[in-house]
Amino acid sequence: MEEEQIAHIRSFCLALSGRAVHQDVMAVSLPIAKKAAFGIRAMTGLLLAALLTLPATSGSRAQSELRIGISAPLSDYFSVIGDQIEAGARAARDVEGTGSLEFFDDACEPKGGARTAEAMVAAGVAVAIGYPCIESFDEAMPILADADTPLILLGVQSEAIAVERRKGNWPVLRLAPKSADEADAIADYMKRAWREVNFAIIDDGTLYGRELAEAVRFRMEEDNLKPVFTDTYRPQLDNQVALIRRLRKAGATHVFVGGDASDAAIIGADAARIGIPLTLAGGTAFLAPASAGTLADGTTLVALPAWPDVMDKPSDEDGMAVSAAHPGNNYLVPAYAALQIALAIFEGKDPAEGFFFGDLLGRTFDTVLGPISFDGNGDVSRNLFRIFVMEDGKPVLAETDSSIGSIQ
Repeated sequence: MEEEQIAHIRSFCLALSGRAVHQDVMAVSLPIAKKAAFGIRAMTGLLLAALLTLPATSGSRAQSELRIGISAPLSDYFSVIGDQIEAGARAARDVEGTGSLEFFDDACEPKGGARTAEAMVAAGVAVAIGYPCIESFDEAMPILADADTPLILLGVQSEAIAVERRKGNWPVLRLAPKSADEADAIADYMKRAWREVNFAIIDDGTLYGRELAEAVRFRMEEDNLKPVFTDTYRPQLDNQVALIRRLRKAGATHVFVGGDASDAAIIGADAARIGIPLTLAGGTAFLAPASAGTLADGTTLVALPAWPDVMDKPSDEDGMAVSAAHPGNNYLVPAYAALQIALAIFEGKDPAEGFFFGDLLGRTFDTVLGPISFDGNGDVSRNLFRIFVMEDGKPVLAETDSSIGSIQ
């Protein structure tokens, strides 16, 4: 496959994993988008059938007039995301039996964000859900805030929205991890698992790779754990033997890679081929199409769990689902949970009278994903990422006593 096609698929998959994907990487050809989305749509259908069998929560009363606006990309390349959000919201509406849904297509574009927010305000919706693309969210939120319309945000992980939220007094609850949570999750794991080993931290020089590597390094050094080697390597090479030999010379046996799956696969394969044992770890960019390469067994990565696994597994003492065998993200179940939260907000209330947004912070909502609460910043009060280890070419949930968990 051509490098340009691989880059396109990688960008598309970033959108599916909830990452902020900006306009300069949105030029995904329709055939490639359809190819990447095929498996996601198939999983959506299976999960939707399971959701429709769930019992209604206690919040499904006295809300027949509640109007809920849902904004998502419902057309073109990123419609696979919108399809999941729409399906999840409709499934919750059908099970809960209350609430009036109105859908708006923001197309993952700035103009779409402004257009849909204005339409929501004109329609008099009581609460908004969605805006998974930061481009549309940035334009929509000031308009919604001016109208005192609260938003349950899906997907956007950018830390920058916290600053704008405080400056503009935005009424937004983020039902997604923050970008810093990724580094927190993998560093928390490394502090325990790599405490007695010589480790290195390297990155591919990209904005994502460099910032993640620096964040992990900072968190490790907080516990006085310092790498024996740091470097910025050249990405997308067919051979990384020279890098591996520098790692061995430094005495590193474990390596955090601030880069993508294709580079990690090559580093792992070359190390095994020349007989230098290396244990690798990385972030969400290690999730990639099979065409990017196969990660070596023992490689550790941080990722959101596959939401279907929380539907049929027992919970631990904290109400968190045990398992999550396949990492990845899916917007369908978070959208379902978002609608349950919206209904709970207005339970027993007249939507026309509004409410005090501060009352929602710290409150616990019962949802299909278990109890969810938000901190003083409007963010989910726990880290949503899980740690996975590659076994037989597949990611398996790591055995850990960390508080890191799924969206429970």
